[in-house]
Amino acid sequence: MQIRKIAAEEVARWEEPPARPTPAELAALLADLADRRGITRIDRPGPAGGEHAWRGRVYTRGVELHKQFADALYVGGTVAALDAAVAWRNSMRRFAGGRPARKGYTPRVVRAEYRRQCGWLAYAPHRKRYFADSAHGGRDAGHATASAWLAEQLECLPP
Repeated sequence: MQIRKIAAEEVARWEEPPARPTPAELAALLADLADRRGITRIDRPGPAGGEHAWRGRVYTRGVELHKQFADALYVGGTVAALDAAVAWRNSMRRFAGGRPARKGYTPRVVRAEYRRQCGWLAYAPHRKRYFADSAHGGRDAGHATASAWLAEQLECLPP
């Protein structure tokens, strides 16, 4: 193994490595993004400078697609790596297609029998309510009350 001595004049011409962004600067970068989902910052210290990068992620059909964008590989440093990660994420989203359609939601009234409670659960869009038999005058009255509540909730929905 050879060791080479470097003259002080040569060392003086070296450029200083760019300073790492502060947490406040990173937060400002993320605040400027319209959509931050799927973008993660990685800052790990290490003996050789550590790892400083952005990671883009896209989940589709139960699979995670990801790619890492190191600050040191991009001429613009942290900002350029972030731009590359966002561009990659957006292209992978287009490639993967949109989210699958959600299964249809059916408003319904179902029987709920627990150890000490018996009654009806009424499911309306974005709401659920329990109607105890004992509080509404028995099994049939509880069902009628739950059904009436569900009908009222469905009437309030916009067309």
